Amino acid sequence: MLKKLYYNQLGFSSDNIKAVKDSICLYSTEQGSISGKTGTEEVNRQNTSGWFIGYIEQDNHNYFFATNIQSEELASDPLATELTFSILSDLKLWNTYQE
Repeated sequence: MLKKLYYNQLGFSSDNIKAVKDSICLYSTEQGSISGKTGTEEVNRQNTSGWFIGYIEQDNHNYFFATNIQSEELASDPLATELTFSILSDLKLWNTYQE
């Protein structure tokens, strides 16, 4: 679905797609941009699932990612985001110096 949003294959107007893309843009630098959305699932007042999905636009390439972590009580979107940025840094796709 994220790729369909990115490539405007969902049947919405270009203006609406642009508005969504603008609203999820997290960082934009000379090296590229990263966009994403996070979320946390709570069950019985415990954070049981954290996720972070998004994409990177860099050097005329697009990279899509999705991270989901699950736990009986300690999963959250900040943890999913931290893990994602660590992986993207290891893959040399996005480094914190770009932010």
